[in-house]
Amino acid sequence: MSELRYNHLKDTWTIIAEERARRPHDYATHIHEEEKGDISLCPFEYGNEDKTPPEIFAIREPGTLPNTPGWKVRVIPNKYPAVRIETPPDRIGECFYDKVMGFGAHEVIVETPDHFKHIQNFSKEELNNMFLTYKERIKSLSGDIRIRYIHIFKNHGKEAGKSLVHSHSQLIALPKIPKIVETQINQSREYYREKERCLICDEISQELKEVKRVIYENDSFVVLCPYASLFPFEIRIVPKFHSHDFTAINDQQLNDLSDATQIAVNKLYKTLVNPPFNMILYTSPPIREIPAKSDYFYHIDRFYHWHIEILPRIATLAGFELGTGYYINPTPPEDAAKFLREVLL
Repeated sequence: MSELRYNHLKDTWTIIAEERARRPHDYATHIHEEEKGDISLCPFEYGNEDKTPPEIFAIREPGTLPNTPGWKVRVIPNKYPAVRIETPPDRIGECFYDKVMGFGAHEVIVETPDHFKHIQNFSKEELNNMFLTYKERIKSLSGDIRIRYIHIFKNHGKEAGKSLVHSHSQLIALPKIPKIVETQINQSREYYREKERCLICDEISQELKEVKRVIYENDSFVVLCPYASLFPFEIRIVPKFHSHDFTAINDQQLNDLSDATQIAVNKLYKTLVNPPFNMILYTSPPIREIPAKSDYFYHIDRFYHWHIEILPRIATLAGFELGTGYYINPTPPEDAAKFLREVLL
């Protein structure tokens, strides 16, 4: 029997359609081979540093110079940016319509010098370097008071929007807080006002008691399939400690995050045979004064909880989802978690 489940964090509903239940092999049409690409044309390739804009940040071997070999992770401006830091964030009204000029930052985080290595092959050290780079870029861009949100995401596979084969993440800093993030903040704030507790902390407590949607846990993180997963085999990686700000993560927590992520992506890779997915980091916006919202950030350190979502792109959004904002998930998260738990690494 199908059921509607409420997603507290995103304020939407998911139909868990058990009558249409699908097992991992039912998604076989979405399996894609390991991406290779033409290494000679790759601008992110080791030794091709002159084929990209100058680097903004890098983790390097000692003594190596910027824009030369010797890097482990390299951050560069996107050559075809969606937004530009040079553009003033002017707000303009044109009769009924409103717009803000295309201000922001659009960066590419090249996570490895190895053209043929993808996230499921990353070592814990490589994942550590990737997350450390996320942390440093968020901290740096938060210093610009015009920036109100810094969004970091990774597209894995062509079907998930990846345009270049060489493994990379993207960062887009924006002059506005996106609607999905605002909804999470508002939902978490209302929950805190009613119960004086963090919504995600309560969710973690419940999940660790029930266990059936938990895939893995270590000292600092829990990996689970959310109760009202929007997508089949959706995964959330959540700190077991309360924290609103990803940049506050310490070295031990960073190691544990890399461990949790390595387990999550490898289990997903083996269960669904290399599915395309989007990995998204949700963290608190930089604290700013917002006109007409003087209390917007009041107690955000108590009610917001940063987390990472991995969203497999193995189900097509159709007229129902696009027309209602509701989702149909044909694989109950309890089943997805069981399949993921049981796969051997």
